[in-house]
Amino acid sequence: MTVQPLHRLRGQSGPRDHDVFPEDDARLGRALFSKVVAALEKGRPAPAAFVIYGDRVDRFSMRTMSGASPITQQRIIAAMAGQADVECLAVLGAFRFRGSGPMNGQWVASVFVEWPDNRWWTAWQPIGPERSLVGEGAQVRCAVDGSPRPGGVGGWFALARRLGLKLRLHRSSTSVH
Repeated sequence: MTVQPLHRLRGQSGPRDHDVFPEDDARLGRALFSKVVAALEKGRPAPAAFVIYGDRVDRFSMRTMSGASPITQQRIIAAMAGQADVECLAVLGAFRFRGSGPMNGQWVASVFVEWPDNRWWTAWQPIGPERSLVGEGAQVRCAVDGSPRPGGVGGWFALARRLGLKLRLHRSSTSVH
């Protein structure tokens, strides 16, 4: 039997403002991408997961997951998606682009949003040396346009259902543990 180490996540939970976190897929994705762009003014935005419900948003820092294997990271995110009544889950921040060609290793501002029916929306744009975005605008792709899902992200709701994953949360009045 393999025993997995315990991973603690720090987070916050707050009411969902539907103007800030709209229900429309593209509007929500663009709103989240604008949060990453705004955070660039303060430095490189650390990866975060936003678990969005009808009435609230739970935000988790993903910094503590950096030492975990990619499989473990995907399972933790899937456990977030496995909570009851989750409308969608977003992973956002600054990430190193993984792929072939000149973009490999380049820092990008990125958002990936997934819904329980496995549709998804993503946007990314390279970050320049002065923390400014490079290029004409974000590259936007989504499942409903027939785009293939980017490798290494998503599939979290399906994984949660397949493995029965759910977070064990301890909620206090100010934070989610």
